[in-house]
Amino acid sequence: MAVSSVGSVASSTVNQDEFLRLFVAQLKNQNPMDPLKGHEFIAQLAQFSSLEQLTNLNNTFAEEFKFQQLLGGGDLIGRNATYVDTVLGGIGEGLIQGAKITDGVTTVTINNNDIPITDLTGIF
Repeated sequence: MAVSSVGSVASSTVNQDEFLRLFVAQLKNQNPMDPLKGHEFIAQLAQFSSLEQLTNLNNTFAEEFKFQQLLGGGDLIGRNATYVDTVLGGIGEGLIQGAKITDGVTTVTINNNDIPITDLTGIF
């Protein structure tokens, strides 16, 4: 792996979209006299499926980690927080009663309302 001038590591991995683009380009440009063999085609589809499953698993782990970081072993529950009140407008305030993940969105419960953590403006 190469290291850039700012100290971050350059990635040599191919993401899901790039893999699909390369796969389609390969199919479009294959030699009609020597097409992709059935087992090679299936192997590449299996690689794509594995990539997709690993990506989904990684996203799930990232959400779980974010959730655990948020709770910090339950340290946030019982603390006061301020948040952007999208229903009434302005800034709301209340006690964090709990936290959960629903459909990939992490929320905290304040005043019996589920508030996305992205709407939190302060915890004290």
